[in-house]
Amino acid sequence: MVQFRNAEASHAHSKEVLEVLHGYDSFLDSLKYVADFGCGAGLDTQWWANLMTRDDPPEPRNYTVYSIDKNLSRMAQSAASLPNVYTFQEDIDNAGHIIPRPVDFIWCHDVFQYVTNPLASLKLWNEQMTVNGMLMLMFPQATHYAYNRYQAHSYNGSYYNHNIVNLMYMLAVNGFDCRDAYFLKEENDPWLYAAVYKSNIAPMDPKTTSWYDLADVGLLNDSVVDCVNRFGYVKQEEIITAWLDKDFHYPKE
Repeated sequence: MVQFRNAEASHAHSKEVLEVLHGYDSFLDSLKYVADFGCGAGLDTQWWANLMTRDDPPEPRNYTVYSIDKNLSRMAQSAASLPNVYTFQEDIDNAGHIIPRPVDFIWCHDVFQYVTNPLASLKLWNEQMTVNGMLMLMFPQATHYAYNRYQAHSYNGSYYNHNIVNLMYMLAVNGFDCRDAYFLKEENDPWLYAAVYKSNIAPMDPKTTSWYDLADVGLLNDSVVDCVNRFGYVKQEEIITAWLDKDFHYPKE
């Protein structure tokens, strides 16, 4: 796992993805309500609240931004005082249903690894979103291989080791489209990235829902479906994913 030195270092990492998103004008045009789950110091919140179009001259997008964190005392006043930012002091495990309207986009950077009941939380988050709204998750694995060495880290409050395969299952079983979706896991890097849309399929019961069931309703990409049909389960080394850069990736670790 990774722990950033300070809020600026965390924001520098998240900006690598934010700047890619900034190039997707039609997607950004479709957004009106944005939620920042686990906002911390609020630097990502501030980025969303102040985002401008790429027009000449640029115009403010004026998103309504809902920022949620269990400790809002860490949030910078420059972010909290923005007129289009609304804050909620709440653990993100319970972040669903506290925002007064469905949101079009949930941004969740460096937080999901601390969720104590990820299946239940993803269900709540799904219910907080508009159909075709996007959820974006970025978080480090607790165990991974880097330069042919096995590494395991356990920080306070982190109880699970997620990987790209079980993340896909948790998202799909909660009604997120993992077919028309973006995933990234790079070699020698502990970070997992996922950008998925809320489908029109309601969350299902993880106790009774199989990979076959998820394939049947069209929530898995072709490489995952092929893997399920060949082996009866999903092998990470057999799947192919795409990221926002439109390149294909072959997660191996």
